[in-house]
Amino acid sequence: MSALRRPDPLSRVLELTRRLAEEFDSVPLAQVTSAVKGAVAAAALFGREMAESLETIESIAREDLVALAATVAEQRTTALAG
Repeated sequence: MSALRRPDPLSRVLELTRRLAEEFDSVPLAQVTSAVKGAVAAAALFGREMAESLETIESIAREDLVALAATVAEQRTTALAG
């Protein structure tokens, strides 16, 4: 009988990073990775395990990425106008 394995928290965070990188394709990959790492660090301040904080991590990273995507769009607009 084979036991089903739950994905470990790191794998789930890597999957989250991949999904966010696809969703926010205008944001450089390094900044997506940095946003997720920052969100993991921020969620850790609540004293909960990473596996318990994935929703919080995603929410924090998503907020950062929305702001970064807006900045990237603004920079492109400025560059085109200049």
